[in-house]
Amino acid sequence: MSANLIDTRISSPFSWRGDQFPPILDKEIPDHLERISELGIPYVFDIHTHFFPETIMKLIWRWFDNVNWAIGYRLPEMERVKRLHHNGIKNFTTLNYAHKKNMAKSLNDWTYANFQNWEGAIPFGTFYPEEGVLNYVKQAVEEYGFLGFKLHCEVSKLNLNDPELRDCFLYLETKQIPIVIHTGTAPLPGEFTGIHFFKPFIQTYPKLHVIVAHMGAHEISAYASLLGDYPQLALDTTMVFVDFLATGNASDVDSAIPLLETFQDQIYFGSDFPNLPYNLNHPISKILDLPISDKAKQKILYGNAKNRFFK
Repeated sequence: MSANLIDTRISSPFSWRGDQFPPILDKEIPDHLERISELGIPYVFDIHTHFFPETIMKLIWRWFDNVNWAIGYRLPEMERVKRLHHNGIKNFTTLNYAHKKNMAKSLNDWTYANFQNWEGAIPFGTFYPEEGVLNYVKQAVEEYGFLGFKLHCEVSKLNLNDPELRDCFLYLETKQIPIVIHTGTAPLPGEFTGIHFFKPFIQTYPKLHVIVAHMGAHEISAYASLLGDYPQLALDTTMVFVDFLATGNASDVDSAIPLLETFQDQIYFGSDFPNLPYNLNHPISKILDLPISDKAKQKILYGNAKNRFFK
């Protein structure tokens, strides 16, 4: 990767902690591999990785280019899978999402046709408020064997309280199928993002296993305040404890660190791979560096997700 790619990060509208950018390319042997082994962590389980058809992925990368969000993992699909394995990430999700009608089912079909080629992939589907949505959600679970779903309230302009989605949520609640939901206002707010939309949603489906992406940034404390009342609710660490501050300022991030200890059973590691302006060593090492117990690190980086998907 050229120095010019790294230099574009200087002009990003999102700020960075400190004056040094984390490396954007992988080392031959990533620094965190020995450290996780010493903690008794056999591998990292990443709950937040993206897989889209290449035409869609390139459009997503174009958006990131416009905000100088340099992406070092702009690689062919199978090479991206190798990069995950290279960094000790043995299991990972296949997150994608629809931004319009008549798109979600085709994404599910594409994921089903391809995920077995990605060693270690945990198949996730998506859905959208439209006619026939419950039918293809059931198909994804009962025929395709998907183990989770992803929703993106900002990109999809999706209201979690839309009555058209009620039957889907009730079905997934009954089946105990988890949903990773981008519902927070970071890095950019949306029409239906924020705790004021999420709170009535989780009150309506209290037993639904929801994993809030990015810990609900920019309202981390508000989302975390719900964890004690909803044991099936969880947060993922995606892009929170890193030097790239798209999900909050440094003081907000630092104030969230104790939550990882307090709610260690309800926190999952997530990276947002491949759309990272740094290499995978950075978010993993930042978790390892935090002043929390080894037990909490073990659960966050591996144990919680393993127990969820490999009971």
